[in-house]
Amino acid sequence: MTSSQFSLFDDFFSDCEIDQVIDEVAESKVQELDYEIRRSKRRKKSVGAFREQGRTIIVAPIRMSTKEVHEYAQELIQKLNYQQEKVSSQELLESRARHLVKTYLDVDVFSEHPVPVTIRWVTNQNSRWGSCTPGDGNIRISHRLQGMPEYVIDAVVLHELVHLIVADHSPRFYEYLAKYEDYRLAKEYLAGYSFAQQNLAGS
Repeated sequence: MTSSQFSLFDDFFSDCEIDQVIDEVAESKVQELDYEIRRSKRRKKSVGAFREQGRTIIVAPIRMSTKEVHEYAQELIQKLNYQQEKVSSQELLESRARHLVKTYLDVDVFSEHPVPVTIRWVTNQNSRWGSCTPGDGNIRISHRLQGMPEYVIDAVVLHELVHLIVADHSPRFYEYLAKYEDYRLAKEYLAGYSFAQQNLAGS
């Protein structure tokens, strides 16, 4: 196994050495299963899962019945899918941010900022849409934006990216944002959304 394999558990791979595992392919045409079961001599009760070259691998104790393993597998596969979707979402966010930098900024902040730049979705920002700390290069985007129109998300992301160049909200800061044609429309959208949320909460 390679170190790049995806696992749900920190100690998972220590439990799955090649000489410790018996393979059991669970791809019955009747049951139409889409994963492989590997039996581990070291596992006593727990069942684990990881992805290997696009395949889902379920590792289970030798004495556990196949029926029990299948029952655990469904839950583990859901967890794997959730984790991978989360990673994919973060990757897409960074990809979108890099596109905005190339399109609207005259400084490649991802390569020229004094410290490495990171951008990620966060779930603990309920009073603001985004935030940026230029000193450590961290940009945080509220998960509340997920599902909103792309031009709205882009406007918030661009706003925070500009802060890596201009820390305050000076005229120079807004000169950058003026290049984004939908910025004002995005602000109106978010203002309307916030107004509706406040009124619904108070009703």
